[in-house]
Amino acid sequence: MGFDINSLRLPTTFEQGIITKKLVTTIPVRKPKSGIEFFRVRPEPEWMFSTYLVDLKEGEEEKYLIIPELKEEVISTGKLKPVVIYAWISLSGVFCLSDIPLPDPDGKDNSYNRSRRLAYQKGTTKWVKIQPNKALGAYEIIETKTKIAEPVWPEEPETVEKAIEIALGDKLIDSDDHPVLKRFRGEL
Repeated sequence: MGFDINSLRLPTTFEQGIITKKLVTTIPVRKPKSGIEFFRVRPEPEWMFSTYLVDLKEGEEEKYLIIPELKEEVISTGKLKPVVIYAWISLSGVFCLSDIPLPDPDGKDNSYNRSRRLAYQKGTTKWVKIQPNKALGAYEIIETKTKIAEPVWPEEPETVEKAIEIALGDKLIDSDDHPVLKRFRGEL
């Protein structure tokens, strides 16, 4: 005995009653891809966050937040960097965070960091991309000539603090027995 295949078909109104919301569970912490990725930067000052990061740079970039009480233990390693964290979005709609080290206490600055800061400033009002120029010793900033729509920023996260919590919440050095600190002390 056969069956009626059409009885298995979903009604055309099936999805009409479903309301969805995309949950933001991952936010990459990275620079825009050099030479290929146009981006915009959140222009509001409250979307820039100054902090210390422990940057291990072992293979894949491995960055950690650190509570102020423990930063003294890391200073001598050269891995602790004062940074500004920026929020940006790619032309394809990927929302990311990116950190740029601040100049050292003597005002010494890396020309790649300085040029990236300029690109991020320009990126608050224009779609730009960066590409390294070794002869120049800095990033070149390339602006789109084509008129591109303004970015559509995600509704969530609502603040840079929430974005940082999503992006780096599992990478917080908050105790003396944290594996990163133990590695620095030669205990692991």
